Order: sequence, then structure tokens, then C-alpha cells
Amino acid sequence: MRKAISALGLTGLLTAAALLAAPSAQAFGYVYVGMYPSGAACEAAGQGYVNRGQAVAYFCDVAPNTARLSIVPS
Repeated sequence: MRKAISALGLTGLLTAAALLAAPSAQAFGYVYVGMYPSGAACEAAGQGYVNRGQAVAYFCDVAPNTARLSIVPS
């Protein structure tokens, strides 16, 4: 019984941590579409989605060695 409660508690903590770590853009209708090697590559890809009419907006969450692209689909 203790193991089950402990496992549920750990699962809850991990879920909460994942939600806190997610970019704030996800809460505003943005949809994750991919990772890119740089902020510039992410910006170019996001602008490409907008130019092709596949998105109305995009957001790049940039880290030192990668960037995560999220879009608002059209």
C-alpha cells in the first residue's frame, strides 16, 4: 500500500514539474511543432509556417544550443 501511495505521489510531482517547465506559450493556444539547432533556424521555420498560411503566429523558446518552435495554427 505504501509503495502505491509513494508511486502516485511521485507521479504527481513529476507531472507538476513538467507543467511548470513547459513554455508559457503552450497555455495560449500554441502547438509544439519541433526543435531547431538555433534561434535563427527556429525563427526562419516559424516565419515559413506563417508565410505558407499554416500558422497565424509562432513562438521560439530559445535555449543555448536549441530552440523549440510552437505555432498558432490557422
